[in-house]
Amino acid sequence: MTFHFSSRFNLRTALALGVFALAVPAMAADAFPYTDDNCGVVTTYEAAPERAVTLSNNATELMLALGLEDHMAGTSYMANLKISPAYEAAYKQIPIISPLVATTEELLAAEADFVYAGYPDGFSESRHTRDQLHDLGMNTRLNVEGCNLGPFGFAQLFDEIRSVAHIFGVAERGEELVATLQARLDAVTAKLDGAEPIKVFIYNGGDAPPNGVLGHTLLSQAVAAAGGENIFADIPNRYGQVSWEQVAESAPDYIVVFYSGTASGQVVADPDTELGQARIDMLKSIPTIAEVPAIVNERFILVNSVQGQPGPSTLDAVERMAKAFHPEAFAE
Repeated sequence: MTFHFSSRFNLRTALALGVFALAVPAMAADAFPYTDDNCGVVTTYEAAPERAVTLSNNATELMLALGLEDHMAGTSYMANLKISPAYEAAYKQIPIISPLVATTEELLAAEADFVYAGYPDGFSESRHTRDQLHDLGMNTRLNVEGCNLGPFGFAQLFDEIRSVAHIFGVAERGEELVATLQARLDAVTAKLDGAEPIKVFIYNGGDAPPNGVLGHTLLSQAVAAAGGENIFADIPNRYGQVSWEQVAESAPDYIVVFYSGTASGQVVADPDTELGQARIDMLKSIPTIAEVPAIVNERFILVNSVQGQPGPSTLDAVERMAKAFHPEAFAE
């Protein structure tokens, strides 16, 4: 287990802490030191990071949902994706370091002291590992779903929110956000009371073989919360290859078409068409699944990675999917 300790302390930090001590209630003053145990990396924070950079869209939205834009030095990896309307004003205040995942050089130029990735792509041997960034003076966090430690549901999302809130000394904001999201989840559950789950294939691209979203993802749990049943929920992984024969045998009633913000690393003009609709057109062209109810009845719903990766906007996906899967439950 690696132990990392936040050591950045400069004049700006000292001044900020002085103002903090005068302006914030005593309970918040007890927020530090805070030790974060994240995917085997243990980091002790003596103060809230000042220059955070996010490496994925869901990490960006989670921080903005906590009102942390003043602690952010930049964002990245929003290519082909739009920030949710609720966070648009705050998002415009923050520099966009890169439309793709920020490089080490870009993180150094931004003087990042905290780097937060929503999924494992942000930290890798081909880009930069967490240890490498730490050696350059940057603490890190990976959304726990990316650790692939087991099933990841809404309880784990709420714990993720609480952990980030603690790192920045805003634990009360974290609890408020969790309560808001839980209330929205409960409202959907109440609407679906007594509804029979429908079978759902969560398609993640590819054709020979296709890729599915599997059981250890929040998106699989979001489908369940929306009154669906992921046909590959019993596979203990996040993503993986499946077969068209398996899809045909399962006969899903609906297909959730999941897509991320990049196409071979390139920015495209119209992601819903060039990424999302292109996947629907491809699904319609596969003879093996031509008689599947979802194909016959053209029951598709697009979910991009802003909503499909763990973050506050996952509740938007739950609400949209629930209305698509069970329109009768939401009829006025």
